[in-house]
Amino acid sequence: MAEKSEQTNTTIFAEERKHQILKLLNSQGKIVVPELCDLFGVSASTIRNDLRDLENAGMLKRTHGGAISNTKMSHELPPKVKETKMIKQKQEMAAAALNLIEDGDTIAILSGTTTFELIKILSCKKNLTIILNDIHFATWLEENTDFTIIILAGILRNHYHSVHSPVKNELLNIINIDKVFFSCNGFSIQRGITTPYLDSAVSFRNVLQASCTRILMSDSTKIDSVTFAKIADLSEINILITDSGISQEDVDSLQEYVEVIISPALN
Repeated sequence: MAEKSEQTNTTIFAEERKHQILKLLNSQGKIVVPELCDLFGVSASTIRNDLRDLENAGMLKRTHGGAISNTKMSHELPPKVKETKMIKQKQEMAAAALNLIEDGDTIAILSGTTTFELIKILSCKKNLTIILNDIHFATWLEENTDFTIIILAGILRNHYHSVHSPVKNELLNIINIDKVFFSCNGFSIQRGITTPYLDSAVSFRNVLQASCTRILMSDSTKIDSVTFAKIADLSEINILITDSGISQEDVDSLQEYVEVIISPALN
């Protein structure tokens, strides 16, 4: 009887854990395995089994490293929520991106919590001209550097700090950008680089078209995630900077389309 009772308790705990996973997914739109392991104090294999069971029940869609809701993440998390997620990986990717910037470059850095980590370490560079679509980025750089800052015109997204336009900014027709750094909500070989918002996709794509070198900064949990609007195909960018959570199989597949840089761990 004791053995049967223990098995019953284990089953009840597993079902409660799955219930909590769904609640978290409904509030955030996306979950990743490492965070769930920390939250529930169980192994990655246990969490993957939970996610597989929930996917088989039609309650979520598994992705590389986690899961997304079946609504394809129709909404985007507020910056204050996103900036606390995967922070170590974002800082490592920013350090790798910094190595690609030379003094005197003209660069574009597009809105995102990953790219903001790059903004925060730019002060070691000299004589940069920076094109931005984010007023928060512009304020930080104005207060902490003496770089030349150009803010693209458009409509401000309330609470997100970013500026977007449904038409191409005339400035982008007459300037040459050495490098553009941007992030996304998901990317895959089949569906490309995506974002939940059409206006964001159009604005990002316009800047990419004006840039000589296109650099995507995206953590490995976004592999095979797909959201509403496509920014570009993977073959249209030059470099993907991602974190060490990426599998060798994914690296091999992606390198047929883009150079992959895996950011080293920071001490």
